[in-house]
Amino acid sequence: MKTVFHVSDGADDIQDAAIRYSGGIFEDDSVDIDAVAVVANASGIGLVQSDSTYAEEIRSLSEGDVRFIACEKSMEAAGLTVDDILDVVDTAPTSVGALTRLQDEGYRYIKVP
Repeated sequence: MKTVFHVSDGADDIQDAAIRYSGGIFEDDSVDIDAVAVVANASGIGLVQSDSTYAEEIRSLSEGDVRFIACEKSMEAAGLTVDDILDVVDTAPTSVGALTRLQDEGYRYIKVP
């Protein structure tokens, strides 16, 4: 099973939840998780910025089965370039496109929170 978490809010508690959920789901023995993706857009883009409070956690999770994706439209709106995003984070032209593709690949969608 694969899950995608959608983060579009920059609030600390929302971003903290995204990190907890994306790593914690692997600890739940009631589901068999193969892969997790986290798509960040709107003010949630701060989660994957180079200076993110969660940079180390994102790097660590990225070494496993968690993939992080930043929305390029949201980056542009915030005045960010790929140099402002963690190097372990992929980008996608739009978050809706990324979410649509992931769901087509069998990912189950969860909005954070």
